[in-house]
Amino acid sequence: MKTLKFVREIKDTGLLSLGIGGEESATYTVNLKTFGEIGTPSVGDILSDEQISVLREADELYRARKKALSLLAFADNNRRNLSIKLARAGFSRRVCDDVCDEMVERGYIDEKRQLERMILVEANTKLRGPMRIIPALVTKGYSSSDVSQVMHALVDSGEVDFKKNAKTLIEKKLPDADIEEKKKLLYKNGYKI
Repeated sequence: MKTLKFVREIKDTGLLSLGIGGEESATYTVNLKTFGEIGTPSVGDILSDEQISVLREADELYRARKKALSLLAFADNNRRNLSIKLARAGFSRRVCDDVCDEMVERGYIDEKRQLERMILVEANTKLRGPMRIIPALVTKGYSSSDVSQVMHALVDSGEVDFKKNAKTLIEKKLPDADIEEKKKLLYKNGYKI
């Protein structure tokens, strides 16, 4: 038998902390809407398994959201990587997907912006070519079509010039080398030869 032991409002958040007693004591953090969905029970009321299930799901969603925001505060994450990190933290696949969808909708995950920044660094700072950049970003969880689309947009806008970067790479690394060594350098760094 599971009894509602306490209901505490969490200051300035619109959330409630609910203490459940019985054979398995637990504390759940839920929003007011969820509390209303279970019938706004009073302290001392016995809760059904269905009500406990609703509370458990709402609490898991709250904790996953909190974890996602913490992860995003430390570093950019694309949708796939955030979902993997949440799953490793023990959240269900459905909750991981829901939270990732929410983070994208709110603009906390902006994969296009992330791709632009990474491509600019890879191309203009590290002097890497498209054949090295695309696979590297695909392994990080971005789709090859998205990477290609953003890369083409950067090339079209003049922010990335692979011919100029290839020339700079050769001048920087092997200015006096023979043609074969230069070709190897270009190939190693992702340029078509």
